[in-house]
Amino acid sequence: MSQPQTLGKYQIQGLLGKGAMGVVYKGFDPNIARAVAIKTIHASLLDTEMGRELLDRFRNEAQAVGRLNHANIVSIYEFDQDRGTPYFVMEYVEGHDLKTLIKEGRKYSPSETVHIISAILSALDYTHKLGIVHRDIKPANVFITHNGQIKLADFGIARVDNAELTQMGSVLGTPSYMSPEQCKGLPVDARSDLFSTGVVLYELLVGRKPFAGDNTHAIMHSVLSAEPDRPTHKDQSVPKAFDGIIKKALAKDVQQRYQTAAAFRDDLQKAVQPAASKGSNKLVISLAAGVVLALAVAGGMWFKTQRDHKIVQPGVDVVQSGVLSAKEQAKVDRLMAVAEAHFKVGRLVSPQGSNAFEAYQLVLQVDPQDSDALEGINRVKNRFFKRAQLLALEGRREDVQKHLELAERLFPNDDRIMLLRNRANEQ
Repeated sequence: MSQPQTLGKYQIQGLLGKGAMGVVYKGFDPNIARAVAIKTIHASLLDTEMGRELLDRFRNEAQAVGRLNHANIVSIYEFDQDRGTPYFVMEYVEGHDLKTLIKEGRKYSPSETVHIISAILSALDYTHKLGIVHRDIKPANVFITHNGQIKLADFGIARVDNAELTQMGSVLGTPSYMSPEQCKGLPVDARSDLFSTGVVLYELLVGRKPFAGDNTHAIMHSVLSAEPDRPTHKDQSVPKAFDGIIKKALAKDVQQRYQTAAAFRDDLQKAVQPAASKGSNKLVISLAAGVVLALAVAGGMWFKTQRDHKIVQPGVDVVQSGVLSAKEQAKVDRLMAVAEAHFKVGRLVSPQGSNAFEAYQLVLQVDPQDSDALEGINRVKNRFFKRAQLLALEGRREDVQKHLELAERLFPNDDRIMLLRNRANEQ
């Protein structure tokens, strides 16, 4: 089946992924100039019993998540059908899912792990209070954006109170991350999500799943009967406090488990204090380095993260002595690599928190006289205004106006704003 050009008002720009059940496209909302992700169901499934249940799950996810508003949850904007194809539109997340990062060999320190799991638990604390149980917490449903933000996705088999999709006895979830009650096909509540989150926590700490097996039956048997090794037994660098946290999170008896996401999160944050306060920043920096590497390889290029240090000529005013510490220089080098990567792929001034202009500015906060960063900002400006001129030539008035508004906010003293303003008025 060929890729559609549109779904409803949305323009289809590419394929993000597909599986046995459906396809996820990258789309574009022309009304508000926003990138979106669009999830669909394979048309061939819609006439089957499985397809009808999948459609129910589709609606359920749209209804469950459509009313949610949380920084750590992928937002859903709309559910509709077009030419017989049901779809829902959700937030487009620039980043990677945790499963992919783990598979690529990404290792996380205890403080980084706490940052990730705490974000998941914050999302669950919010949804559980609204009576929504996710039921499929796993690394594939956890996304880390390019600026280090954590997003929980895929509420497709979520249960909303008083709105069960399946009869008791159905087993929904992913075996390695399912709770004992899920494995038995019993009714589940919020504590099942906390068990699954504990499995993800264990995997991040130790580097492997706590419950293993050659097939689904063997894995589920392990979930029901096996006691995983203590994290410190597998890795002595893991703080001992995690042994108790894992034991409680993975308790077979729901009464012995954490009863709320907030309680789970509180224990986690205590386990790494005071190091936890640095976890978020470390995660953003290390993720940014990963993005730089990925962009470099994808573009067939390579650039050094360590730049040639420039000799400051006498008479040049610099902050203090003009000599950066090794730590400051390393930070500048990392930020410059991130800035160059953003510039290479055209992320000049957006998205907020993940663009070349802001990265160069961060360099200048460390070293206000850094000539490479100053030159980088000029290159950003030049390309920005050149892009605006091309948009004007194409008659794209709304886009020109947006560029003008950005220019007035970001580059208020640039003489080219007047030219851009005249271009906008001519449209």
